[in-house]
Amino acid sequence: MPAPAPYLHFDGRAREAITFYATVFGGESEIHEFSALGRTDGPPDAVAHGILRGPVQLFCADVGE
Repeated sequence: MPAPAPYLHFDGRAREAITFYATVFGGESEIHEFSALGRTDGPPDAVAHGILRGPVQLFCADVGE
């Protein structure tokens, strides 16, 4: 059975968080910004969906408006 993968929400600091977790746990991070996904419910450069793949898997996003 795979381990649970938490989805964390941040108030504008998701990019910083996913980068930090990648240095702590290892793995590769992937960041999708609001503008790249065509979303207008948050700042264009905010993280709409962040992924950390590796020994620990987690997801994160900045809270939209």
